[in-house]
Amino acid sequence: MTRNRLSSPRRAALSSGLATLLMAAVCAGTTGLQAGSAAAAPGNGGAAGVAAPDALQPARDTEPAATGHVTTIDQSTHQLRATVDGKTVAVFPAGFGMARFPTRSGTYHVLGKDPMVEMTSCSARITCDSGSPDYYDLQVPDAVRLTSGGLFVHAAPWDHSVGSVDTSHGCIHLNPADAKWFYDFSQVGDTVIVEGTGRGGGPVGP
Repeated sequence: MTRNRLSSPRRAALSSGLATLLMAAVCAGTTGLQAGSAAAAPGNGGAAGVAAPDALQPARDTEPAATGHVTTIDQSTHQLRATVDGKTVAVFPAGFGMARFPTRSGTYHVLGKDPMVEMTSCSARITCDSGSPDYYDLQVPDAVRLTSGGLFVHAAPWDHSVGSVDTSHGCIHLNPADAKWFYDFSQVGDTVIVEGTGRGGGPVGP
């Protein structure tokens, strides 16, 4: 009887300790998953494998940055406005996709920069027929990449209606001097907000 009376507290203590261990394991697993996701995300400010201070906060990739380089490109005004810490540092005319190839609105981040990129209608899956009016094979300077699918902000020396008539196949056109400035200004991870265009799909080209 004495042994039975002593075993009850022991079982209670064992159950309590097991519950504590299980709860700790669950919390550690949740924190690890969230922190790992945040550390792997680009632009979170943390080193690889190390959670940033706000690692457990919701992802904010689609929200405009409040500081640093933020560029807004608005089809309704046909302007590119570059800011640093909220202060405007440059305003340029900009061209957008023609009606059949609309530029996509959204919040993007600069993925990379190329001093010269070959852009072809065939690689953009528009047409490979050299006789088509939509065919092109161009060497495009000062190209700032916004998506892996081929959306760029780039110089368009052949486009003499930048800021007034939209002639591109989805990319954003700048005059050569303005494109060079924007190319030098842009850094990987910068926020670029494209607005006023609708959200058309389809191929993207120069």
